[in-house]
Amino acid sequence: MESVPQLRRLLDVLPQGKEYSLIASLPKNSSALAAKAEEAGADAVVLNIEGDEGSSSGHFGSYDLHDAYINDVISTVSIPCGLYVGGGRHLTEEYWERIMSSAFGFVEMYAHLMPLFVLSDQRLKKVCAISTGYILEQVSQLSRMEGVEAVDIATVAPSARGTPFSVLDCATLAVICRLSAKPVLLRTQKRLTRSDIARVVDLGVKGLVADPCIFSGTDEAYKEELCGLVSRRESTAST
Repeated sequence: MESVPQLRRLLDVLPQGKEYSLIASLPKNSSALAAKAEEAGADAVVLNIEGDEGSSSGHFGSYDLHDAYINDVISTVSIPCGLYVGGGRHLTEEYWERIMSSAFGFVEMYAHLMPLFVLSDQRLKKVCAISTGYILEQVSQLSRMEGVEAVDIATVAPSARGTPFSVLDCATLAVICRLSAKPVLLRTQKRLTRSDIARVVDLGVKGLVADPCIFSGTDEAYKEELCGLVSRRESTAST
């Protein structure tokens, strides 16, 4: 049997040959949905615990309530698995070590919730999410911190989620891409058309994090809906 370190599949923010990566944040911690995400062409999946206000109902609950589902997903798919840890509970070092008994390969947290001991943990990669209220100088400095693998732009207020991607969204994203020293990921908290995706990739976005809020909510439609976000052509930089 493989040990936990052997099972960890680390995140590759920009897989070779891809125009951009697609990371599927699962609507619930389900091996069936994770398998559908892999079949759709996702490069990684994210499981979720400690959801806070604005999260999907399937993201609430502690690691201890979800550990069996998390481990089932990790053992089912062959792509990297990450874990999003929300703000529903204070993250202590003891709790973190309990969480790390599962073999996920990267963790995502909002920067204001991520303790320094998580950032310095060499066993896995770290993605820092930014929300509304961060100033540009903070985002720039955050992207230069040792241990940060990528910055996930997740700044859409709950009331605006699922609405069309706007000119202002595009302008803000352009500024962040220009300032960031690390790859920028865009969480799809708004609806993106194929032309929208092409534009944000041109701005410098290296990957999309597929947020559950843009999907219909049915397990049956998940794979087909996710396919609409997958990169359809190889990156010219890799040829």
